Amino acid sequence: MEQFRNIGIIGRLGSSQVLDTVRRLKKFLLARHLHVILEDTIAEVLPGHGLQTSSRKLLGEVCDMVIVVGGDGSLLGAARALARHNIPVLGINRGSLGFLTDIRPDELEVKVAEVLDGHYLVENRFLLQAEVRRHAEAIGQGDALNDVVLHPGKSTRMIEFEIYIDGQFVCSQKADGLIVATPTGSTAYALSAGGPIMHPKLDAIVIVPMYPIPCREDRSWSMATAS
Repeated sequence: MEQFRNIGIIGRLGSSQVLDTVRRLKKFLLARHLHVILEDTIAEVLPGHGLQTSSRKLLGEVCDMVIVVGGDGSLLGAARALARHNIPVLGINRGSLGFLTDIRPDELEVKVAEVLDGHYLVENRFLLQAEVRRHAEAIGQGDALNDVVLHPGKSTRMIEFEIYIDGQFVCSQKADGLIVATPTGSTAYALSAGGPIMHPKLDAIVIVPMYPIPCREDRSWSMATAS
């Protein structure tokens, strides 16, 4: 198992509970003689912390592991920013759901110690890369750990689109939008639109039209496809 010596900390802003947990985590890690680096945004609201700080982007270059204190949204944002560095991300739950941030604050020291001592399993999750093109020119690009959503923005009108997978035509559709989700994201927006729950280790994506015309009375349909 990999030894972790340089630990980054990212915390969700706007919560005194998050700050309390970050302080506890900092104290615990320093007691184990580890090098602790705070993300610069959380460092600004922790006066006198006495630690090295770094931007989120650079944390991936200097850390062996990053610990995120917050909710699932905080962990998703951190994972997206750190994905290309291929370092482990550990979540301590200070949100509401805790699907991904599964360490409770009251067990912080015990569970983090287990990880530092090598008693852990790495669970790999893949990301989606989306690109928006207009007249064959790329005008936007982004990565997503949960899902990519096609929708008409603030307009309430339906949109018409075609779905191709690996260059092969699948179907044409009129709907309010389209959700393309990873197994990680299958329990989020895609689930609320009638999509299936997929095991996190499944190498597949799920495609869920949002209230398509042929299925208006049958809610919606969904399709899973190997990635």
